Amino acid sequence: MSSKSLVFSMIFAGFVPVCANASMVYTPSRPCGAVMGCDGGCYPYARSVESRPVALWNNDVAQNARLEQNRTQNSSPADWYIAANAVMNFWSWENEYNSNYNGTALLFNKDEYSFESVFGGALAVGTRFASGVRGDIELGMSAEFSDSDDLAEYKLSIPYLMANAYWDFDSGLYFGGGLGVARPTITLDGVLFDGGNAEESFISPKVGLALGYATEIADNTFIDFRYRISLMKGADISRTFQWEQVEGSGVFGQYVLQVENDLILENALSVGIRFAF
Repeated sequence: MSSKSLVFSMIFAGFVPVCANASMVYTPSRPCGAVMGCDGGCYPYARSVESRPVALWNNDVAQNARLEQNRTQNSSPADWYIAANAVMNFWSWENEYNSNYNGTALLFNKDEYSFESVFGGALAVGTRFASGVRGDIELGMSAEFSDSDDLAEYKLSIPYLMANAYWDFDSGLYFGGGLGVARPTITLDGVLFDGGNAEESFISPKVGLALGYATEIADNTFIDFRYRISLMKGADISRTFQWEQVEGSGVFGQYVLQVENDLILENALSVGIRFAF
């Protein structure tokens, strides 16, 4: 074999494997510009997905973290709050008077009170159990209602303790109900009566229904307007007194005057501040 033939054979032997390897490379049938990720160069599959800027990835991560935090906060039951309310109570009830004095009939045996206004206040602490549902424990106290004449003075006050549940709406409106105990306290005093206990109290169940509206005035701070109608039993009291057995006789006997309370209906309007934490 001549030297030229030998050189030609060596070149041909090295070229064949290269062509074989090249024939195994996939060549797309579409133009380069139609291939996803192609940037117009000669290597259409060198970048199958466009690289995303680092700043955008960081923004996505931060946004996902905020969404997760909001989801956790909204599902957490530990949304506590405290509230303070100024209350205007309107009481309606009836007093019945009974006595064993029969020398002269009582001039009246009943007093009817209707929407008697009494100022009061209340404090509450509560928590949110779920979205739109919350509850609290409320401690309230009213000022003293007083009614007097020349012979006697009648006073009524009503402290109470209630457990309440409320359903809140996105509009700010809410409604709810409460159940607890009240302690109506009566004082009956005057020049007519002898010594003895001038005050009586009674522990009564108290039930109420409420309708209100709350609006946020600052972060986690709400102003709250509420109307509540409640019902409870009043207290009774007895006092002894002396009176002439027969008018003009100068002979005095000892008698008893009893005051019995009917059910007390309470209409209460309140305005207050609620702080959530």
